[in-house]
Amino acid sequence: MIQLEGVSARHGSTNVLHNLSIRFENQRRTVLLGRSGSGKSTLLRLINRLIEPSSGTIRYGNQQLAQMDPLELCRSIGFVSQHLGLFPHWTARKQIERFHSHPQGIEELAASLGLDPQQLDRYPHQLSGGQQQRVALARALASNPPVLLLDEPFSALDPLLRLELQNLVMGLDKTILFVTHDLREALRLGDQIVFLRAGHIAYDGPAHQIHASDDLEVRAYLETLES
Repeated sequence: MIQLEGVSARHGSTNVLHNLSIRFENQRRTVLLGRSGSGKSTLLRLINRLIEPSSGTIRYGNQQLAQMDPLELCRSIGFVSQHLGLFPHWTARKQIERFHSHPQGIEELAASLGLDPQQLDRYPHQLSGGQQQRVALARALASNPPVLLLDEPFSALDPLLRLELQNLVMGLDKTILFVTHDLREALRLGDQIVFLRAGHIAYDGPAHQIHASDDLEVRAYLETLES
């Protein structure tokens, strides 16, 4: 369980998140939805301790995040960013090996994500976009973390490949926080949806109940389903 209690975050002089209090339950897929600049990626970066809150407390299980050993935290939370962050001078195998402590061998883990063993010895520029996505996901899963943070990982992919990788994510037995702008993707992947508007929570609840929201920005998103 991850819990935020009165958490705010700033970027320079700008308030990005405002006094958020929210829980992310174990073994649930939570989708963070909202417009650009609403604070979705900032929330993931706070949980991953890439940035620190300006106020409030974040708890991971029974521990305060700020008091956790950085190495323990790194092994407990897998992260895939929108831009993947693969090292261009490392093969796919080395990208995964660097973090590997998964009970599956590297080739078995890669195969479970649709990577051919021959692709493991290629560099990122020798892989297709979908293969790079799989390498990034394998790297995030390499330590077998209980929590997975995904920041718009499939936004640049074609619809069929996006659907295939969505299915992979839905098959993972983990606590997942997934950032997207796409309401259809949110409804397909999410057990819970958290809709952020200008750093505030406009909706937090089951995905199938978001249609009952009376928030104007949430309603505007819902109208895109009809277009």
